[in-house]
Amino acid sequence: MEVFEAFESIQLLFVVKSHILNFGKREAIRKTWGHVKNLRIKTVFVVGQSHNMDHFLDWESKRHKDVIQLKIEDKYENLVYKTVYALLSLSKHNIRTEYVHCVDDDRLVNAINVYDIAKQNIAQSDTVMLGFMVYLSRPDRSLTSKNYISFEDYPFLYFPSYIIGGTILTNMKTIHMLSTGIGHVRLIQIEDVYIGMVATAFKIEMRHHKGFFPFKKPVEMFRNILSSPGYDLAYALLRDWELIHRYENIEFRR
Repeated sequence: MEVFEAFESIQLLFVVKSHILNFGKREAIRKTWGHVKNLRIKTVFVVGQSHNMDHFLDWESKRHKDVIQLKIEDKYENLVYKTVYALLSLSKHNIRTEYVHCVDDDRLVNAINVYDIAKQNIAQSDTVMLGFMVYLSRPDRSLTSKNYISFEDYPFLYFPSYIIGGTILTNMKTIHMLSTGIGHVRLIQIEDVYIGMVATAFKIEMRHHKGFFPFKKPVEMFRNILSSPGYDLAYALLRDWELIHRYENIEFRR
């Protein structure tokens, strides 16, 4: 909780869902898009637990003061709890930020573009989320799939429309609404679908934006990128960030 309580007024908050073992990826984010000089940005990482890793995480947390650890096993099935906890905590502390970007730790983000798009598309009075929309998606009934959903948990043929969970842009009014909605919509383990269900139930608008890519894009497209996945290794993010600044100097183009 201390992480959120220490916040001053900012323009953009990154809430990064990260696996506890991804120490290198978190450090790479801190050195790249998680800290941009032209904007008042804060980056917070939400992780779970893993055997014998708490000592290392304690050291990281004390050093950077940007890690929130949940008392749950850090595995795919518990990803939804990271998002739920983040939403509830943000709402409880009423974080003073213009915009919130919930994002996975395997992404390259153009923070300046994200903020500009937010200013153009999200008023502070809106209840809206921006991202890459998925339509007419069907539940996976295969017992061996990590995305398996039983008929008991979700009896319908199609999911409601939703935004892929790896990158969602919104504001605090929407965070408050989602936080309220979580208590009224039955939880399922597929994080992005669940948030879409809450948004649909509480009439939160979801808008598609092509800049939130579902697939990795080449770095030369960075000027047009909001968020691009595929950075499973820390060195790849550091390498591409260096290439971007060497050839385009994006951070100082405003």
